[in-house]
Amino acid sequence: MTRQDETPQAVKPPTGGDAARAQGFVASLVSWRDSLLCAALMAGFAFWAHFGSDLPVFRSHVTLEKGWDEFRARNDVNDFGEDGYFVRAAQNGYNVFFFTSRYAGRFTRKTGAEPINACASCHTAEDMAYSFVNSDRFDTALGRRLSFEERVMRCFAGPMNGFIPTLYDPTVRDLRIFARTIAHHLRLSEGAQRGKS
Repeated sequence: MTRQDETPQAVKPPTGGDAARAQGFVASLVSWRDSLLCAALMAGFAFWAHFGSDLPVFRSHVTLEKGWDEFRARNDVNDFGEDGYFVRAAQNGYNVFFFTSRYAGRFTRKTGAEPINACASCHTAEDMAYSFVNSDRFDTALGRRLSFEERVMRCFAGPMNGFIPTLYDPTVRDLRIFARTIAHHLRLSEGAQRGKS
C-alpha cells in the first residue's frame, strides 16, 4: 500500500533503444498519414477530372463532323452503345476516312485543297467493309497474305502520297473499327463478295 503523503515519482524519459523505437513509431505514423493524404488527393483529383470537370483534356473526345449523326443512325452504331471506346473509335475512323487531310495529316501530303485528299475520294464506306471481311487473304500481286491494316498502310504511302503509319497507330486501328462497324451493319460474313449472298 502507498501512503497519501508520498509523491509519485517522475516518469523518466525513454533512453537508448526505447527512444529510437518511439521515434520510429512516430515516423511511421507520419508516413502513413502522408501516404493516405496523397492517395486521398489523387482519388479526389481523378473523380473531379472524370465527373466534375468539363475540361476536354480530361475526356476522351472526338470532334463531331458533318454527317456523323446520319452515318451513326444509318449504320446502327448505337448497337455498340451510346458512347464508349468502340463508338468513339468508330467516330474517329469516320473522321479519318472522310476528312483524312485534317485528321491524319501527319501521314499524307494531300491537303484539303486537292480533289483527292481523303480515303473517301477513292473508296466508299462499303468498300471498307468488304475489304475488312476479305482481309488476310493471299494477294497474287505481292505473292503473300495481306492484312486489312497493311492495306490501309499501303494506301497512305501510295494514293495519299504520304507516310506509312505503324501497325498499332490509332489511325489504323480506328479505320479498322470503322470498317468493322459497317460490316456489322451489312451483316457481312468472312469472305463475303458484293452481289453474292
